[in-house]
Amino acid sequence: MRTLRLIAAGLLAGAAACGDLAPEAAGVPVATAVHAGHQQQATVGTAVAVPPSVRVTDAAGRGVRGLSVTFVVLSGDGSVRDPATVTNDSGVARVGGWTLGPAVGTHTLAARFSGLPEVTFAATATAPVGQGSLMPVVASDNQSAGTGGTVPNAPAVVVRNAAGALQSGVTVTFAVTSGGGSLAATSGVSNAQGVATAGAWRLGSAPGRNTVSASAPGYVAASLAATAVDATAPVLDRTVIVSGLEVPWDIAFAPDGAMLFTERPGRVRVVPLGGGAPRTLAQPSDVAAAGQSGMLGLAIDPQFATNRHVYTFQSFRAPTGARDNRVVRWTVDAGWTTLSNRTDIVTGIPWGNGGAHSGGRIRFGTDGHLYVTTGDNRIGPIPQDLQGLGSKVLRVTRDGAGAPGNGTFPRPADSRIFAYGFRNPQGLAVRGNGQVFTCEHGPVHRDEVTLIAAGGNGGWDPMDPGDPTYRGYEGQWPMSDSIKFPAVLRPTWTTGSVSEGMSGCGFVTGTAWRAWDGALVVGLLAGRRVQVLRLSADGRSVLLAARALEFGDRIRAVTQGPDGALYVATDGKTGGDEIWRVAPRP
Repeated sequence: MRTLRLIAAGLLAGAAACGDLAPEAAGVPVATAVHAGHQQQATVGTAVAVPPSVRVTDAAGRGVRGLSVTFVVLSGDGSVRDPATVTNDSGVARVGGWTLGPAVGTHTLAARFSGLPEVTFAATATAPVGQGSLMPVVASDNQSAGTGGTVPNAPAVVVRNAAGALQSGVTVTFAVTSGGGSLAATSGVSNAQGVATAGAWRLGSAPGRNTVSASAPGYVAASLAATAVDATAPVLDRTVIVSGLEVPWDIAFAPDGAMLFTERPGRVRVVPLGGGAPRTLAQPSDVAAAGQSGMLGLAIDPQFATNRHVYTFQSFRAPTGARDNRVVRWTVDAGWTTLSNRTDIVTGIPWGNGGAHSGGRIRFGTDGHLYVTTGDNRIGPIPQDLQGLGSKVLRVTRDGAGAPGNGTFPRPADSRIFAYGFRNPQGLAVRGNGQVFTCEHGPVHRDEVTLIAAGGNGGWDPMDPGDPTYRGYEGQWPMSDSIKFPAVLRPTWTTGSVSEGMSGCGFVTGTAWRAWDGALVVGLLAGRRVQVLRLSADGRSVLLAARALEFGDRIRAVTQGPDGALYVATDGKTGGDEIWRVAPRP
């Protein structure tokens, strides 16, 4: 769900009170925004009071007339009346009406345009007065399995009365509503925790969305979803390569196959060629390891064969006690015994609030330049500050200078900034076609995968105008604020209405990966799995989504090795962290 705020300098409030804005001369459409009808509330099965409307403007902020708009229900199984329309003389288009679906919760609607960012509306569907509700158990909703396969968790709902109290002894009926699958048992009685569970859910034979309904007399029904993925998805074998580690944060491979990794407390280590115990290459005494900061990202120079350069993202503590984050270039000897010739090529990346939100992933692009993610330190003004290096994606040369082609910005900007307005992007992935994606750890309600572009704004601005207080954990503060920033970089995929702790990400390629060949794989900390996303060629939509490696471990880093296998680092594992080799079975 994309959560938006109506804050556009009184424009929206005035429009809602007075109807459409005064006619203006039309120009080339460049921006879209909510006009009215966002964040409403209505009883399930009824229409919202204000039909959602959007406004399309040109570069001067004038309304654009005659643009086709289509309104589409995204979630909640509701319906719209007169979904296809065009903008009027003021650049405004509205749907005929939006009726919410039968389930309690957040429902979403999108307005879509050709060649322009879509606008998303949210509404809350409530139970009728005096009626209880059924709510999906999170672990049993939005699952996936191969076509014809059984999802890991049987459908389950929590039963609450009109006052919100858990109810036991209620018989709930479950039924397959789409996808053609089946349930081993179609009813369940709620237990002492108010949970009623159906039988095992076998998905249909075709890839796509499957749904199950849950209903009980006197309660608002619920709907649960699952995705049937291509049965040609790979079967994976997992082997523990290294164990007993302390927060391994990133993994990189040298051309000769040597595997390097960082540990957040302050070490760079290598697994010798041919295996064996890890060897420490560097343990700088000035690493400021605290909170989410320390020795983080790791990258190998594309010209390693001639220069043997290794790069790290690490926190720095000066003798005075001052701290910052920086990118450091090293040289490793041919025997893989030590890192030397340290050069701090980027300094002054902010470090704050005990090491919070430092970002820290680094990757070389196909253009030969180094991309660096940085975080907001939980400080309100940082994301939109174009003179500072926090909450950015930097793009620099091997010497740390701003790379050519870093784009244009609305205000004077540091030459090293490529894109800005991010919260805590702990993942960075480079596709073979040159596309670069951030995998961004969001607040409690959302994580995002975003295709970035030169000069782009991720839309994170966790403060009220004129007040630097950090508001990033208050309510549903938007990760990508398309109201305040109409040209915001739109996420390709999100975790929906809950953060799953998005961390490292990367692409896997090779025919052994079958249906996942070329897919983006994303490590999730709170989600305790790897999310697999097969993207469209333009990188703006997801063709297939699947879950993998659900062993109950927090996943910090994912990197494909030269052997084609995926190497995965855990985070916070009892008894010590591990690095796994995960290979598709032949």
